[in-house]
Amino acid sequence: MMKLVIGYQATPQGIDALALGVDLARILNAELEIIIVLRRSDNFSYEYPPTGTSEDILLNQAFSWLHGAIEQIPHDVKASGKVFSDTNTAQGLERAAGQLGASLIVVGGSSASPLKRHRLGTIAHDLLFGAHFPIALAPRGYSSTPIQRLNCAVGLRPGAGSLVGLGVRLSRRANLPLRFIAFLGKESEGNSDTVLHARENVQKLLTEEQESSTGKDLVIVEKLEKATWEQGDIVFIGSSRVAEKNSVFAGSFAMRLLRELTLPLIVVPRGE
Repeated sequence: MMKLVIGYQATPQGIDALALGVDLARILNAELEIIIVLRRSDNFSYEYPPTGTSEDILLNQAFSWLHGAIEQIPHDVKASGKVFSDTNTAQGLERAAGQLGASLIVVGGSSASPLKRHRLGTIAHDLLFGAHFPIALAPRGYSSTPIQRLNCAVGLRPGAGSLVGLGVRLSRRANLPLRFIAFLGKESEGNSDTVLHARENVQKLLTEEQESSTGKDLVIVEKLEKATWEQGDIVFIGSSRVAEKNSVFAGSFAMRLLRELTLPLIVVPRGE
């Protein structure tokens, strides 16, 4: 069964991540692994519910938070909780994802983020610049919304294979429509050759995935502000070309999307 790691804290941002995790688990038939990372120099992991007693005040508090989180999970979603420790919260979440065989990490944003917007907190920032798993970001104040469509923000040049591949696989698994959306830069506005290249690029990537373009929508948008979205949309974007292989590095356009969108966003590691 696919597993999704939820980076949880007993805060509004943690609740945002939990809500997005539930929505993703429903469409992907996935199990949630709710993870609390304690900032400690000694590495350990404990599964919830705890067995025996502990005199560790912080550990007991973490188990109390996990209990509260699991109580919020609907009955149709399978979830378990664990406490990990690490000197860095983002590293702890990555270690948890690796040990548990998770496919994706879900986190909330900054407490300073405007409602329905993205602003990176320390944990999300660290994950977006070096993680080795796709990172799903919940906007501030996210409330559970059935996901209806997957959107891949593709570039006009080759190099989006891992992004398109993940989009295709998750679209199949969720049985949801997949839309490709290409944003033109100012230098490409009105250039018919650029539009043609964008279409050819997407078709080539779909062919590599042995996937037909039938039923796949490709939208060419001159400016981000002109893009249209629907309730239940979720957006995928790839990492910068400067990213190391199989790692996440949010480029300038991904950061711009974060500033503009009120939708959940998933940043995908750079492929081969």
